[in-house]
Amino acid sequence: MKKKYTDNASAVIGKGIRIDAGLLIGKGVVRVEGEYYGDIKIDGELIVEKAGQIHGNILTGSAYISGSIIGNIKCTDLLHIRTTGAVKGDLECDAILMDEGALFMGYSKMNERIESDPLGIEDMLDDD
Repeated sequence: MKKKYTDNASAVIGKGIRIDAGLLIGKGVVRVEGEYYGDIKIDGELIVEKAGQIHGNILTGSAYISGSIIGNIKCTDLLHIRTTGAVKGDLECDAILMDEGALFMGYSKMNERIESDPLGIEDMLDDD
């Protein structure tokens, strides 16, 4: 699980930019500093900076939120809502981290991680 996001963005929605779109799809790192209206599906990382706003549903690997989101978020890895971050919507993630001062209004569901052999029985059988 990644704890810190990268600075190498594949795409940037800069400050002062407003995009109205149905769907943003891609791979890599997407950084939002402006406004985006529409759904987002990113195989990688989504970074929403302090001034960034997203109005739509999000599906991504990891998300680091310092701005505001109005919509549901589903992450296959980590969702980190930072001190200045605000999320109004439902969350479904493998791991959720919220800094003191972060705002979250909605329901959350953490995906269950199931190990195939939590007691290590297969390792004991391999020793025979």
